[in-house]
Amino acid sequence: MSHPAHADELLDLATCPADRLWRYPISRLLVGPLMGTPVTPKHVTVFHTIMAVLAGGIITLGTPRALFVAGLLFEGRAILDCLDGELARAKKLCSPAGRALDQLGDTIGFASLMIGGFVCLSRAHGPAAAAVLVLATALIAASGSAAWDYFRRSLSSLLTCGYDTTAEEHQALRRSSDARSPAVLQMSRIVDGFQWCVLGPPTAPWQRASAGHSMTPLGRAVQDAAERDDPALRSLLWKVGFVGGDNILMLLTASLLLGRFVEAFPLVIVWGIAIWAYTVSTVNRYLQQGSRPRA
Repeated sequence: MSHPAHADELLDLATCPADRLWRYPISRLLVGPLMGTPVTPKHVTVFHTIMAVLAGGIITLGTPRALFVAGLLFEGRAILDCLDGELARAKKLCSPAGRALDQLGDTIGFASLMIGGFVCLSRAHGPAAAAVLVLATALIAASGSAAWDYFRRSLSSLLTCGYDTTAEEHQALRRSSDARSPAVLQMSRIVDGFQWCVLGPPTAPWQRASAGHSMTPLGRAVQDAAERDDPALRSLLWKVGFVGGDNILMLLTASLLLGRFVEAFPLVIVWGIAIWAYTVSTVNRYLQQGSRPRA
């Protein structure tokens, strides 16, 4: 079985490149000075949410200076979004409520960016075209986040457990969901259904599922590759890091800083579709090959 520390090191490759390369390192530098203060992760989450709303309002001004300031605010928000999780772990304040608040803050932040984008795009192309571009961008970002979450959970369980837990998670969610379930659970079921139907079938889930939580051929293949530090596995995890919706935000933030926000939307949409299709096909091919029993 893959050593947990080695598995964590490999899974770190599947993180959004901007988060891995500079946002998390900067956020970790900020944890130390905050340890002796009354600042909590929830304070950080609320603050970065306010920053995002403010940035969204500034975007609507549409001037080059306003776009640049908004880009700085959104990048600062992204760093603080990494900080709240790091601070929660350091202060041992992790909780479901904190995670829910962070998810709400992320949603509000993304909505603020899209609303600002809609206003700017409406000036350039009219409301109808703006609505199409914004909705397409939001859909691609959501699809990318769903793919990132699914493949990261799948590869994480293969590395640490030796079998893919997404199959049993899927079954457990189906058993726990009915018409009387809370709205959040129903939404989770919809997202899970999308992940399982769109992302799962080509990877032969009946071969990935584990009877009695035992090692599967795919789990053995992935763990052997991890022990060899296989470049193909590292490359696969690195590619997964590019499919998440955070990369859409990173590109749009860069376009704000460069003063090319309106022009960026069509390019981001094309890039998002291409990277989603490429990553999904590449990961599925790898998992399908690994699921074949060895001779």
